[in-house]
Amino acid sequence: MQAWQAASLDGLIELLREDATYHMPPWRDWYRGREAIRGFFETVWGNFAGYHAVATGANGQPAVAVYARRHQDPVWRAQSLHVIEAADDRIALLTVYVGPLGQDLFKAFALPPVWP
Repeated sequence: MQAWQAASLDGLIELLREDATYHMPPWRDWYRGREAIRGFFETVWGNFAGYHAVATGANGQPAVAVYARRHQDPVWRAQSLHVIEAADDRIALLTVYVGPLGQDLFKAFALPPVWP
């Protein structure tokens, strides 16, 4: 959560195992390994001016609800839900739900579509 809120891509990547997997159902996109995950994030990380992370849980796993603020938009909007599977004190698997499904999931977790 600190890495998201600090908008620290390096910090987020450091939390991953070398063989971590990142996937985004229902899309078929998936990335394996720190460098592949970093490569994906580098293409989208700058689309937002900042992030606000809220701890939650999903399917018995820790999860993070991420609100993002686009450039020129002062509002924090529901952006994605990240379900985390850890192994060996690192993130082994990130299952990420993004729009349109991701934002709809916020309601199921009793989270607002816009962060107050």
